[in-house]
Amino acid sequence: MISRKLIRTDLNLLVALQILLEERNVTRAAERLSVSQPALSKTLQKLRDSFEDELFTRTAHGLVPTPRAEELGRELPALLETVEKVLGDTEFSPETYTGCFKLLLPPILCEMLLPGLMAELNDIAPGVQVVTAEVRPDYQEQLKKGEADFAAFVALETEREIHAEPIATIAPRCYMRTDHPLSDQEMGLKEFLEYPHLRLYLPGLTRENTSMVDVVLGPYGVHRNIVLETTQFSSAVGVLTRTDALLVANAGFEEGGLYRERITGVELPAELQRMIRNTHSGNRGKMSLMRHTRTSRSAPHQWMRALLMKHLTGAGELVQDEARTLDANS
Repeated sequence: MISRKLIRTDLNLLVALQILLEERNVTRAAERLSVSQPALSKTLQKLRDSFEDELFTRTAHGLVPTPRAEELGRELPALLETVEKVLGDTEFSPETYTGCFKLLLPPILCEMLLPGLMAELNDIAPGVQVVTAEVRPDYQEQLKKGEADFAAFVALETEREIHAEPIATIAPRCYMRTDHPLSDQEMGLKEFLEYPHLRLYLPGLTRENTSMVDVVLGPYGVHRNIVLETTQFSSAVGVLTRTDALLVANAGFEEGGLYRERITGVELPAELQRMIRNTHSGNRGKMSLMRHTRTSRSAPHQWMRALLMKHLTGAGELVQDEARTLDANS
């Protein structure tokens, strides 16, 4: 039987309490709830009245939960997940939806994903907002805290509540300006090493991405002439177009359309392909789209997941093709 207290309780108060427990900061919690700080302060007072407990004390470092709040914090996630599942069947319409999705992406995927994704959203869901940030190694914590909705990263080990959906197998190509001396001829390892190189540094992805070349060459006492190492994707392209430098990066680097007229990608030297395959055989990283399992019953999140996978498939197919090319040439 439903109690009178439950009848009088606004379940939105429990959502606010969970966000406050996660953020420990009124300003950040108000931003996540899309309410003003004064409004959230009033909500906090209602929570205090309802539970007859102070719940939080203010310190110079933020809000500190009371023992009662900590006890509630252990019970709330499961309760709210159940409520979310119950509400998951509510009708969802992309045309009228006005939510915001935060995506954590490597720069290269931003370049390939966003033009097509945003064009389609403009047509079918004009009220949807997308916010992107560069993915960091702590992306799983961001997903768990609700600071992001989706993350694309190499899924090596994921926690139980993080769902990873493979996008593609990482395979590299060698990029250069379209009129580069090597652009229209077969490139051997000797030619590959004669030219200066750029290294696109992606924190947390380096070993599985561009630096695999240096990992396999190192034991042979062979080293590339790295003239620039950068995290700036567009800067690397700018340098490529004005110099003879080469850049090893994931297949599909130029497929977003932004750089197609300026750079071209060719296969790595056959010798280097074999060295990479032998060194990394059966251990290629899997680029995956990841989300927290609490979004599994959310119609907006499932819709966005399908849309992201649709637009990432092109990049994935390109990378898978390159993986097959490596195998065929071995």
